[in-house]
Amino acid sequence: MKVGKLLLTALICCSLTGMAAPAFAEKEIADEPMWDSAPAPKNYSPEKKKAAEEMVINQKSFTLAANPIIVIDPGHGGDDPGALGNGLKEKDLTLDIGLRSKNYIVANYPATVYMTRSSDTTVALSTRASYANSKNANFFVSMHINAASLSSANGVETYNYPGSTTGRRLATETYNQLRNSFSNDRGVKEAEFYVLKYTNMPASLGETGFITNASDASQLAQSSFRQTLATQYATGMHRYWWGF
Repeated sequence: MKVGKLLLTALICCSLTGMAAPAFAEKEIADEPMWDSAPAPKNYSPEKKKAAEEMVINQKSFTLAANPIIVIDPGHGGDDPGALGNGLKEKDLTLDIGLRSKNYIVANYPATVYMTRSSDTTVALSTRASYANSKNANFFVSMHINAASLSSANGVETYNYPGSTTGRRLATETYNQLRNSFSNDRGVKEAEFYVLKYTNMPASLGETGFITNASDASQLAQSSFRQTLATQYATGMHRYWWGF
């Protein structure tokens, strides 16, 4: 990924002033950033998002929807390769992990799973959010692979939208599973990513490893490791919804 203009400016300022680099310095931002400037999709409803939050907070989710509707969002695709590194493309890894996770969930849990993309196609962020909203999903999980200008950066992190209590819980449950596959725990964080903001349901986004780190990339290149990540995502979703 190319470094975004804001990030590059911040790093230059830090080098000139002697200030410490900002906390986000390791994360590089793509030309088509997850902070999309596109308007909210027409079927986005703050009221529905609030109601979905309250349903889970009040522990009514199981009785209201014992068989949840889940939308899995493999990041990037088509004309947008995502991060590149060590001979790998983010779009290929996220699609493979997403499909494996869907297959695992369908085979083991009473849930309906939809994918924002099931092949190497270009899907706009607004289309991803709109699709999830149209399915009246109970929750949404976006899957990504990280990248950095520093090849030493490694590990796993997950995100939720700021202030989303149930999104935080979803991000935490998936993180608690995914962290078992990495030596570096980067934690659960908050960000105003488009797909976290404009989906009508609790949502989280995972960054599983750095494609620019030789060790992480070596693992991500292995189908058995991607299956492990897919299973861990699914287990985290199960713990989020059913509580065990």
